[in-house]
Amino acid sequence: MAEEKKTSKKAEKEEKTSKSAKKKSKKNPFKSIASFFKSVKAEGKKVVWAKPMEVLRNTVIVLVVVAIVGVCIYLVDTGLSLGMKGLKNLAETETTASETVTEESTSDVVLEEDTAETTEAAE
Repeated sequence: MAEEKKTSKKAEKEEKTSKSAKKKSKKNPFKSIASFFKSVKAEGKKVVWAKPMEVLRNTVIVLVVVAIVGVCIYLVDTGLSLGMKGLKNLAETETTASETVTEESTSDVVLEEDTAETTEAAE
């Protein structure tokens, strides 16, 4: 009998825990949302906000650094562009200077040489 009482008590405890588990799974969504916003408000109170003068000073520093970096990038880009244009112009002047002979005169000379060779070979 003592064993039966122990088993029945265990069964009652298990039944109670299963009921409480069911209650826990059926949470009210509005309570969860309200607790979330309460915790957000509590965390917001812990935040240390910067003073307006600090914000202004940091903003000016950022703008000055961005301007300096922008000018540096512009100068490097301009220098490289001018360098490439200079190399292109240098290559064009050297190429045109070496090609002073026209196509017609070259073709005529080659044709005359070929004709002279064929007539000599035929004789």
